[in-house]
Amino acid sequence: MKPPPSHRRHVGRPAFTLIELLVVIAIIAILIGLLLPAVQKVREAAARMKCQNNLKQLGIALHSYHDANGYLPPGGFGQDLKPIGNPSGAFKPGDGSTWLVFILPYVEQSAMYNRMTFLGDSGWNDPADQNTMTTSANNNAVVARDAVLNVFRCPSDSKQPLTNCQWRMNTASSLNAVNVTRSSYVGIAGAVNNIDNTGAFTETRSSAGWSGAGLMSSGGVLPPGFRRVQLSMPDGTSNTMAVSEEAGLIYENTGASHDDWSATAGGFLSGGGETGTTNSAPGDCRGFNFTTVRYRINQNKGWANDKANTGVGSESANIPLNSNHTGGVNALLADGSVRFLRDSTALVPLARLATRDDGGVFNLD
Repeated sequence: MKPPPSHRRHVGRPAFTLIELLVVIAIIAILIGLLLPAVQKVREAAARMKCQNNLKQLGIALHSYHDANGYLPPGGFGQDLKPIGNPSGAFKPGDGSTWLVFILPYVEQSAMYNRMTFLGDSGWNDPADQNTMTTSANNNAVVARDAVLNVFRCPSDSKQPLTNCQWRMNTASSLNAVNVTRSSYVGIAGAVNNIDNTGAFTETRSSAGWSGAGLMSSGGVLPPGFRRVQLSMPDGTSNTMAVSEEAGLIYENTGASHDDWSATAGGFLSGGGETGTTNSAPGDCRGFNFTTVRYRINQNKGWANDKANTGVGSESANIPLNSNHTGGVNALLADGSVRFLRDSTALVPLARLATRDDGGVFNLD
């Protein structure tokens, strides 16, 4: 016969003391503190890789455009010009489009591009026409309205993906809320003459930009005006930068940040540049979606509100290449490869990299 079960008294484990609880909390806090930087590094590495992939796609698009036309697109137009402009009808006064518009068919946006018109004012229209839908600028803004083109956006760019283009495109009340993609990437127009004041780098195609808002060059891969730049460039495509980033903020010497101190503030449609077809120095042109190298990479703090002298401000020509990546920016070379340019890159090598025919070779390794 089985003995009856014993009725033992179960004594519970004593509760944590306050000191033990605090120790556990401290250990968890330390572990979280150790883990968060690792998570952030992984996240930034993924964002940087996605940014590099975007630039590679832009490189393929630029090469495809070149294959189809025999030359690269202009960085921006002062007015739409044939053969890009519509072949018939009178041209309207205003600014033309930017290189980002011209590569739309090669980034799977043919449907958007085919609905656009180029009547002379596709990037900005004359105030006399701003209340109508007969202008290319208004038409194209509505065509691109609210469409986020992720290939134009770096994942580390903290600015909103859509920007209101009313201040550039129109004043009609029915169009006041038109938002279009704001790009994180700018075309490289070239570099300023005597960039480090030593005479080590010279550039004859550099002159004052729009209203004295900096210095504009036309020695790069995506300069203003219709120059028919070809990939058979003297310096070689592997030694020449085509596109880089303007994906961070610029800070005034007061500490105030400016997201409108950028070539991309008005959206990817806005153009600007020479109306002429020669390779002369650029005239009265605005730096929309392209830039002229003048300063070091990520030199984004301590600026005076004096764009006439610095070229750093709204619609200015010399916004430094900048990003939210740690230590530098991604850059697309003309051969389609993407390299990471560090903040420590000296000005003269950077200027040589930004120029298609200076005769210098920049070693990125």
